Amino acid sequence: MQGAAAVAAPRRADRPLAVELAGLAGAGKSSIAGALVELDPALRARPRVSWWRHLTSVPPLVPTFVSLHWPLRRVLGKEMKRLLRLRALHRLAEETKDCEILVFDEGPVYLLARILVFGGKNIQTRGFERCWRRAVATWAATLDAIVWLEAPDDVLAPRLRSRPEHPFGDADDRTVAALLRAYRQAFSRVIAELTAAGGPPVWTVRTDRGSSDVTARELLAGLRALRGDVHLVSEGP
Repeated sequence: MQGAAAVAAPRRADRPLAVELAGLAGAGKSSIAGALVELDPALRARPRVSWWRHLTSVPPLVPTFVSLHWPLRRVLGKEMKRLLRLRALHRLAEETKDCEILVFDEGPVYLLARILVFGGKNIQTRGFERCWRRAVATWAATLDAIVWLEAPDDVLAPRLRSRPEHPFGDADDRTVAALLRAYRQAFSRVIAELTAAGGPPVWTVRTDRGSSDVTARELLAGLRALRGDVHLVSEGP
């Protein structure tokens, strides 16, 4: 696990450690998140955001939504939905008290990357740039660690095509490679901007070597060390 020795900014003691598992589709986010939950009952992964938290996150975002559309080109429904999700996730991270480690797998890094991949000309405005900078600054101060799950494209593509409803449909290999490349570029930009804004350390974990259980055990030890815990994960039977 590369990057675990990086120094993080002081974290707030009144909320859980906030961590995102980031990676391309097929990198193993769901499997590792599930394994982490099995290992540590004080860890909460893939948290569900209630409709109420989404609803009550709307009023503070009204000025942001107005700014997002200036100069007006079209109604940015998907972009507003993702910004709302970012706001609701941030509230969840700030308000959660019932766990010690909170793990996102489709968190701010993922949402910001999707905005870049699919936003196109819709996000090439001054209003969007202001919204983007605020989102980056907010999450740079909220996330305590980003775990980049790395696997090469020639491993990812077969994993995805083996799923009952894989996301590429009947796309040919060239199209699949182009989409994976676009996501890599988007994730790289998001992580670089979070880091430049004073964000958390980035750990790189290879998921094409060894099992999800072994990876999760090593990762949990690193997260507990980041929290300052003296008790690491037991080796098990």
